[in-house]
Amino acid sequence: MTLLTDFSSNGSYKTLDSGVTMYDEPNYAWMVRTTDLESGDMTSIKYIDESAYELLAKSKIFGGEIIMNKIGSAGKIYLMPEIGMPASLGRNAFMFRYDERINVKFLYHLLTSEYGQREIQQYVRGAVTKTITKNDARAVLIIIPPIELQNEFEEFVEQIDKLRFATQKSLNETQQLFDSLMQKYFG
Repeated sequence: MTLLTDFSSNGSYKTLDSGVTMYDEPNYAWMVRTTDLESGDMTSIKYIDESAYELLAKSKIFGGEIIMNKIGSAGKIYLMPEIGMPASLGRNAFMFRYDERINVKFLYHLLTSEYGQREIQQYVRGAVTKTITKNDARAVLIIIPPIELQNEFEEFVEQIDKLRFATQKSLNETQQLFDSLMQKYFG
């Protein structure tokens, strides 16, 4: 791991509260919230201006990072998509970066697997509001096979995703044909 950071790594709550305003309309940078990553809905994202983006220098996002909820759905993992705009991490999440020994797509699948979630959840605390601390997130054990095996795994997953997409497309076309024939004969 080369970096583990969060929103509050950028300064005191007072400084951050006075220096960071979120906007509903497009502005300089995307304020990445885990709700955005969960829904995939880019129409409801929040933005920050350039001065807030610079204030949040320790939590700038470029794409390809691992994001973890730290409150609420504590331990829930996301893979930050590659993006074409400046972005910064929102509140209530951790961001992880790794060196070249880690294939981040492999790591994402590991952390979202049953094994990975079991490893993470042993550090989650709280009866009502679930939380995980930065130290506990750092303590989660991960399996690190040789990078060649990680890369092979990524290629395998990509092939499966392509097959899944082609199969779903074929099923959709078959359903449309069926619906059309039903309409023709019984409509």
